[in-house]
Formats: sequence, C-alpha cells, structure tokens
Amino acid sequence: MDHTYTYIGRDAPVNDAAAKATGQLAYAADLHLPGMLYMKLLLSPVAHGLVRSLDTSAALALPGVAAVLSFQNTPSVKYNRGRVRATDEAPDQETLFTDHVRFVGDRIAAVVAQTPEIAQQAVSLLRADIQPLPPVFNLAQALEGAPVPLHERDDIIHLPVVSYGDYASAQGEEFCHHTATQRVSHIAMETHCAVADYTPATGRMTVWTATQSVFGVRSAISTILDLPMSRIRVIKTPMGGSFGCKQEMILEPLAACAAKMTGRPVMLHFSRSEVMLCTMLKHPLESDIKVKFSPQRTITGLQLHCRLDAGAYQTVSPDYAGSISKKLSWVYNIPHMEYYGTTVCTNTPTTGSYRGWGGPEAAIIMENMMNAAARHFSMDPIELRLRNILPPYAISRINNFSLGNLPLEDALLLGRERFAWEERKARLAVQDRSGRYARGIGMALSTHTSGYFPRKGDWGTVVVKMEEDGSVCVNCNVHDHGCGEVAVFKAIVGEVLSISPELVDLPEGDTAYNALDNGCYTSRSIYVLGRAILDASKKLLEQLRRNAGELLGCLPEQLSHKDGRFFVTKQPQRGCTYSQVAYYVADKGTEALFVAHTHVPVSNPGPVAAHFAEVEVDTYTGLCQVIDYLAVHDVGKALNPALCRGQVGSALQQGMGLVFCEELKLDPKTGRALNADLQRYHVARAYDLPNLDVLFLEKPDEEGPFGAKSVGESCYVPVAPALIAAVNDALDLELSTLPLEPAHILSALDDKQAQREKGRDTKL
Repeated sequence: MDHTYTYIGRDAPVNDAAAKATGQLAYAADLHLPGMLYMKLLLSPVAHGLVRSLDTSAALALPGVAAVLSFQNTPSVKYNRGRVRATDEAPDQETLFTDHVRFVGDRIAAVVAQTPEIAQQAVSLLRADIQPLPPVFNLAQALEGAPVPLHERDDIIHLPVVSYGDYASAQGEEFCHHTATQRVSHIAMETHCAVADYTPATGRMTVWTATQSVFGVRSAISTILDLPMSRIRVIKTPMGGSFGCKQEMILEPLAACAAKMTGRPVMLHFSRSEVMLCTMLKHPLESDIKVKFSPQRTITGLQLHCRLDAGAYQTVSPDYAGSISKKLSWVYNIPHMEYYGTTVCTNTPTTGSYRGWGGPEAAIIMENMMNAAARHFSMDPIELRLRNILPPYAISRINNFSLGNLPLEDALLLGRERFAWEERKARLAVQDRSGRYARGIGMALSTHTSGYFPRKGDWGTVVVKMEEDGSVCVNCNVHDHGCGEVAVFKAIVGEVLSISPELVDLPEGDTAYNALDNGCYTSRSIYVLGRAILDASKKLLEQLRRNAGELLGCLPEQLSHKDGRFFVTKQPQRGCTYSQVAYYVADKGTEALFVAHTHVPVSNPGPVAAHFAEVEVDTYTGLCQVIDYLAVHDVGKALNPALCRGQVGSALQQGMGLVFCEELKLDPKTGRALNADLQRYHVARAYDLPNLDVLFLEKPDEEGPFGAKSVGESCYVPVAPALIAAVNDALDLELSTLPLEPAHILSALDDKQAQREKGRDTKL
C-alpha cells in the first residue's frame, strides 16, 4: 500500500549538522570540569614479558602529578572489555593494568596530572624492568603452541561445531577455496576520549564517553571498582564515528579508577597512534571452505574452518566467530553445513568489533568462493547465484526464524539490468589484455541482520511525552554514531504526531534516565528502537485525541489531526492545538501526557544487498582504480534516503581501504607496529571514490517502523568480495588474500607469467 508521508522518506540532514559545521558541537574531549586532571598511559615496549619492578618515584616527585596508577595499586579484577552485562558469557583475561605484558602497547601504568603535558613528562620518568618472554605473532605459530602461554586459560578457543544435516553424505563435486584478511584500524575521525568524575562525599560516579552502550560502561565500572550501579551515571557524548571501535569498554574504567583514586575529574584522551595500538582492530582471518555442487551447480553441502587472530586478549572474538556461522546460510540454500570456528591469542594488538560483526567475514568467504566457483564452472556469477538463493520468507536453519521478504532475486535481476552487466561483460571480453591497463567486473550478494532476535533477548523501551507548548520530549537509549539515528527518530515522531521534527527533543543515552537497553549493536537501532518510538508515539496520539475530544465535546473518533492541531473531521474550523490539549490535561489534574512503551521484536528480516563493481588495474604499477559501482539495497523503506546513501558511500570507501591499501603492519621480529599513524597507514580517500549508483529496493517489512530494515552495516558487508572479483576478472587471477596492494598484484602477475613461460617450455 502506497503512503504519502510528510517527513518519512524525505532527505534531511543529521540533527546536529549545523553544530558540526560551525564547530559548536561539544565532544568528550571538549569537556572542561573544575579541577580536572589528565591521564596518560605507560605502554609496554615489548610484545611479551613480565614486569619485575616499577619505579614511580621520579614521576611522583614531578610538580603537578596527582597520582600514578599501576598493577600495584589498582583493582586486579579480571574482566572482558566486550561484556555488556555481567551475565554475558565471555572469557575474563584483562585487568586495568598488568605486570604480564602481552603486546607492544599493553598497559603497565598511568599518570594523572594537572595538564596533559605534565602527565606525558611524568610517564617518561616511570621505570619498568621487564623480563622478556618468547612471543607468538601469528595464527600458525600460536596454533603450533606458544612457548609461554599468554593466559592461564583460553589462549585458544575452539567453538562448539555449528552444524545441521550431514556434510559427509552430501553428493556433488567438491570445490575448495581459501580466503585471508589482514589487521586494520577503524579510523573513526574522533579519537577515543572518556571523562570521569567521582564525588567521595556521595560515592557517585559520572562518566562522559562516546560509547555504543552506556549500560555496558556502567556494568564494567561497577564490576571492576565494586560500585553500586545506582551510583554510576554514564552519559553518551556526541560521537565522531565508531564502526565498532567504541563498542568495547576500554578508556572508561581507567578514567573512572583514576577519578575514584584522586577524588577529582579525570580525562583520558587517546592520540591516533594510541587508538590504533590500544583499542580494537579488525581481526586477521584465515578460512578454508569446502562446498559440494550438484551437476546442476546447486550447493549440496558446505564445510568451513575459520580462524580469527584475537590479539593479546580474547575479548569478543569467540562471539564474533560464532556470529559468522549464523550468517553463512542466510543467502543460499545450503542443505548440509559444518562450521568450525577458532579464536587464538597472539602477542599482537587486540582485535574485535568491526562494522558488520561477522557479516563481512561471512560474505568475503562465501562470495569469494562463489565467484571462484563460477570461474571454475565457466558460469556467469549471477546465474550461479540465481540457482542457489533462498526464496522469500525462507526459514533460517540456524535458530529457526523467518528471514523476511528477502528479495534476493529482485536485487540480482535489477542490479544486472541497472549495471548493464551483460553489455559490460561483452565489452571487456574483447579488450586488449596485452596493454598496460586491464578492466574487470565483479559482484557480490549478501544479507545481514536487523537486531538480536532470536539469538538473544532484545527489546526497546522509550518514553514519549508532550510538553505544555506542544513540543515533545523522547527518552530513548539511542547511541548515534554520527550517521543520523536521532534525526530519523525525530522524523518518526513528527510523522505520527504531524508536527515538525524540530519540535522533538531526543537526548542520547544516559543511564540516569533511560531504561536498561542492549546498546547500539547488531543494526538494531532503527528496527527495534525505531519501532518502539513509532508505537509509543501512536499511543501518545491516542491519549491526546481522547483528551481533545473531551475539550471539544465530541467523540475521539470524530477527530482528525494535522500540523499540531486536532479538528472535527466534518467541521475543520472547529479544533484545538496540541498546546491547548496539554494545558487542559494539566489543569484537569488527573494524568500526565506521556507514554512509556516497550517493544519486543519477534522478527529479524535480512536486508539484502547486491553490489556490482568495475575496476581498472595498472599492470605496470599494480595500482587499482574503481571506475563504476552499483549498490542495490533492500531497506524495506528508506526513512531518510540521503542518510541511507551516505551510509552506502562510506561503506564503499571503507571497503576499498580494506581491499586495496589498509593494514596495520607489525615488525615480524618485535611485534612493534610499523605504521600506527595516518602518515604511513593508508586509507581510501574521497578522491579515490568512483561513480556510485545507489538503488533502493523498498519492499516494506511487516514489523519495521514504516517498513524499514537496517542499512548501516549491511551496506559494508558485500563491498570487499565485489571488488576482489572485479580485480580477478581483470587479471584472470584467483587472488583472495588481502590487501591487494600493488606489490601483491605485481607478484601475482609475475607468477602468472612464469607459469605461462614454464608451460611453453614444457610444450617445447
């Protein structure tokens, strides 16, 4: 059914665009509290070792130093930085500071002082005597057995096998494929910062931080510092991007501990290098997949071994590896599946949450395999997919839930036509491949998630209230990453109540006012919280309508509403404003105009994405240029098309970096980062972006707000395999180890040429 909306489906800027553009938006690093101290960390210079002694005397003697924190005088509680609630199953391996350092950058101690400069100077005066231990720097070394364990337990975690059917009994030709990805940084524009303030007289702690879960931060601080949750307030500050790097609780417990120790506010603000070394990175991954294909080239079975390098601490890696298994069978019909997941600790920077949480990994493994299989079987990659995709409303074989209207076929067919796939294929088939430049096309198909259901309990609780002047305040535990959730939520309220979104106030996450919530993870914000806001707004509208009927002396069902006003449908001139209703209710003195509502999702539709790319490769230099890119996206309903397009563009840029240039490189002998700064760590720039065409499929989901599904992570999921496929098509290669840096491509071309010459010699 078609709807004409006033605010939904319209382009609009993010709610704080003007404040950002004028430099008026205050981030955590802009906070200045009376008596504030500044915290700097002493980080391990070695990859593995035991701290035999720590001399803090010179640092403490420096004027302006308030305290030195270390493993000697802070809680030794082991925790997991990714644990959102205390009941989450996760290995506890980390402490605030450690005398057993496990990577270059591990935390030994910290100084809090009157200025950042004094704190940094004092850190340089700390003297740590470290006994080196033999390190392991990669998956292969660790799996063979570390000479000295990193932890008492859980250095290597083999997940329970995820399976259904019987792969061994599946019939067909077995096709094998290997994919490997690298260690990359999120490169959010805002570096990490947390401010904590503790009042000894009341025992109350307040923390300001750009986090994805204010309740996760509260839980971590409560656990580590043994403070009642009721006395800990966590306020989400404006966030300059996350992509997952602000999901774990890293800085907040450190700043809180220092504030409690000194009784003064403490700011911990990381530099770019510290973010790249000491927060989170994207996992290096090794995967080996076996897939059996019938003579008709339909999949009959799949077996996957996937290994993730967790870095020094497991944190969220086991759950991350588990999420890959759940996403493997959401696109293709796979009758038999076996998944073997392993997460391994190494003496390298910690890895964990990254945009898509297992979805991009599942896609790069599956889609690389499908593209390679298409070449192996001399088939068109779109045709191979059409033979294997799931139908609408397919039931996931894992967790047994409907995947929604799932327009996989629509996405493939529309993309094939819009991208002129057949015409491009014909044009590129006759290109002169003896020259310097070669072009190729590639594509990938994927889906993702729109919340936790049914993997774990999920809900969204909101309060929507009408003020006396007709404006509206919404209490909702939203964590906007900078991509516009707050603007969309205001538009939802505005659409339901027929008022300008500018009249809606919607502060972000604050544990003092919000009900307990899961946080901004797994693409749940729009689908879960957005639906809660929609339903609450409808309930508030009915409360207003009932009271407006009393005020006007008519039945509620006789009223219509528009532009902040009720009127008798058959007598439009007879009406009242929302403000008049609000004052009427207040004067009546029997109720307040507010609705508290909890939405519990009972569905989780998969937002389909089909991406198509044309890439040109310079065979002299190995450099790649993306020429054209099409992203076909099933969003259910684009609540704000401009913001949706922005998400897709950012995903393409991020995916280009992953494929072509990004990698945090470590010295293979010492484990030291070789490029932990933006001078030597290369990313895709705006200049590198191609012509981007975005096509939205708008088939509304039955449960989503106005039919919407998620888009913020799903648009990143298929980017890498689509680009890899285009490069392989251009060069007639089977590259599947990232990044595809120029040296990597030139080496592969040299190997290919050597094989050709060897073949000619054999014939002679």
